[in-house]
Amino acid sequence: MATRTPNSYNASKLDNNGSSATVNESNSTQHNSSQNAIIARLAKRSIFRNTRRTLLTVLLISCSLAAILFTDAFVRGMVETMVKISTQTFLGEGQIHRVGFREANDIDLYIEDTTTLYQQLNATTAIQAFAPRVLTGAMTSSSENVASAIVYGVDAIQEAQVSKLKLAVTQGEYLSGIDGEIIIGEQLADLLEISLGDRVVITVSEANGGDLSQALFRVSGLFSFNERSMDIGMAFINLSQGQKLLNIAGVHEVALRLQHLHQAEDSTLPFWKTLNNDQIETLSWKELVPQLSSMLAMTKYSTLIVSIIMYVLVCLGLINTMFMSIFERQTEFGILLAIGTRSKQLFYQIMLEGFFIGLLSVTVGLLMAFLLCYWGSIVGIDYSELEMSGMTLNEPIYLILDASSFAIMGVATLAVTLIASVYPAFHAARLQPSFAMRKTL
Repeated sequence: MATRTPNSYNASKLDNNGSSATVNESNSTQHNSSQNAIIARLAKRSIFRNTRRTLLTVLLISCSLAAILFTDAFVRGMVETMVKISTQTFLGEGQIHRVGFREANDIDLYIEDTTTLYQQLNATTAIQAFAPRVLTGAMTSSSENVASAIVYGVDAIQEAQVSKLKLAVTQGEYLSGIDGEIIIGEQLADLLEISLGDRVVITVSEANGGDLSQALFRVSGLFSFNERSMDIGMAFINLSQGQKLLNIAGVHEVALRLQHLHQAEDSTLPFWKTLNNDQIETLSWKELVPQLSSMLAMTKYSTLIVSIIMYVLVCLGLINTMFMSIFERQTEFGILLAIGTRSKQLFYQIMLEGFFIGLLSVTVGLLMAFLLCYWGSIVGIDYSELEMSGMTLNEPIYLILDASSFAIMGVATLAVTLIASVYPAFHAARLQPSFAMRKTL
């Protein structure tokens, strides 16, 4: 007859205990998994117990998300439009001057060694085109009237590659390079009471001495930039005649057109350092028009402000919806708590309801935002020549879609819905069974 030693008996007992513990853990895991599945199923069913209220809440959240993304796309489009109008109209994405010229507008401070400069510009791949200019304040006079204006001497071919001067000519012809041509703004022409073919006398002070110099021009064209300061205060002649009129052999300004607009914002690019020395300075549009740069920086905060307002509304709306749902089901919650449902499980159920509402809202909101922003990126929004900070928005604003904004705002909206669900879920978890079962609507 076989006998069991004490050691073998103890080992067998330990094995049985270990096996039993493993089975208990497995059963516990399956039980918890089953409970979680039941809670998720209850949460899904609960959000559509009052379909109308749930759909209204989803509509509120999705419209708020669509509004935020529309504002973001609109601001991006407006910033790009304003920069393009500012730079491509006449300013250029960068300019080169003699050091000190911009501060004093002294016509004696001009770039003399233009040959070397032009060679550098032609060898710089980041620069698509450049336009040399001379400029000075002048007195323009006709047989009828006199007016002050800034007269620019420009190279007709190169200027057309940098600015929209050629496209802005509304009457007559653009500069052809022949001496005696001048194009002036329509409002300046009205002030001088002249039209195409009429004569204009330009009087300026020569550089390096200040002697008066005059020349007779015939109006070959009229332009309109749809900006009053330009249309009434600027005139253009050929570069060679402008140099003769001022008695100089150089240029005051070289406007730059870059390969890509964003290159103007990156001051670390090598050509910005190469084209700056103790004689000349090269500045981007941000440095040339700092007030525009500051205004655009302020504009970007509009998305943040709209987001905060919308998310506050989302939180309030969702909290209201969740509390209405809880008050309607207080008796049900009381029964669940009385038969052994733990407060933590009730908390998770309410949180899951908020999560499912947020998930549905984000899906609908992203779809609405994409359709709305895509339409705006194709059709554009026309402000009918609205003037803002001295700049006329004479081009439609095309919305710019950004995938990262859609992702960030979608996740943020879902997070906000979860945060808004915490308070109602905590309230439901703290219900007393005896009180909840007596509470009815």
